[in-house]
Formats: sequence, structure tokens, C-alpha cells
Amino acid sequence: MKRIVLLISFLAVLTLCASAQMAYVNFHEMPIATTPQQMPDNYPEGFMLNWDHFFYVSPGTWGNEGPGFLVDPSTQHNSVAFVGGSQCALAAACFASIKMQSPIMVSRPESFTPISITVTAGWGTNNVTVMAYNNSKFVGSLVWKLTTKPHTFSFPASWNITQLVFTPGIAPLKSVYPAGSMVIYSFVVMKH
Repeated sequence: MKRIVLLISFLAVLTLCASAQMAYVNFHEMPIATTPQQMPDNYPEGFMLNWDHFFYVSPGTWGNEGPGFLVDPSTQHNSVAFVGGSQCALAAACFASIKMQSPIMVSRPESFTPISITVTAGWGTNNVTVMAYNNSKFVGSLVWKLTTKPHTFSFPASWNITQLVFTPGIAPLKSVYPAGSMVIYSFVVMKH
């Protein structure tokens, strides 16, 4: 039922924005990585998304991964993107962002609308705070509880933004090591 509602929402947004470009972002094209690597900018190619403070790794190949990286062999994910966990240098909160890089000499800055994202916590249950901005102006925020099982979250349809900031934290009253984390399996986004 959730998929049907998501599909109907997706089609409605697509109809309203006929000039928009849609992308289903997964990490199948990323090379095999047995240790975390910095996520490159402009992924997927030509979509102009910058991945600040995100890493990618191939599930099942890294010795420090938690159960959120090994969700289901049938998904056949070559790589996943993630923030947090052992990649945080300090016990303080980590954060990462996905932002639209507008081409130089553009009269109107490009923006995007996030549609949905499939995520887990990498090592143990934790919360993640999502904040949305449009050219540095705050648009809205969400807080999601993540477990090591995949879950697809939808974003508000009104979010026409230039940046998403993800801050994983430790679930209240629970000691988790490594620090809070978020693993991305897929991300649906529309560029305007």
C-alpha cells in the first residue's frame, strides 16, 4: 500500500513538473570498495549533486561494518553511502549533506525536490535529524528513528530545496558505539 501511495505521489509531482529531471539514485555504478571512500560529487553523473561528508563502501567487504550494511543479499547493492559510525573522528555528532551544485552563469539557481530515501542505521538503532535548506534559507526538518532494517521515508512534497543535511545521533537513553549512523541504499530525487 505504501508503494502505491508513493507511486501516485511520484506521478503527481512528475506531472506538475514536466520540465523536471527525475533520478533514482543507487550506488550500483560505484566501484567495489573494501574500505570507506569519500563519496564523489556529481553522482549520479550529470545530476550536479555534491555529497559532503558521505562515504561509500561495498557491503560484506569491510571488516568494521555493522548489521545495517548487510541488509539482504537479494538487494545486490554494489555499494552504499553512509555517514557516521566509526568515520566520526570525535564522539560529537557527525553530519553530512547532499547539495545541488548550480552551474556557473545561471540566471536561476537549480534546486531539487527529494521524493524518498531508503536507509538503515549502520550499527544500532539511532535517530537522524534531516534539515532542508533553499539557498541557505531553512525550509523544514524531520527526525527519523532508524534501525538496522531498511525503511523507506518520504519527504514533504513542498520541499523545493538546494541542500539536505543529515545528522545521525544516538537514540535517547541508549549507549551505542560507534556513534549514530545512517546508511543510504537508494534515493529518489527530482531536479528542477
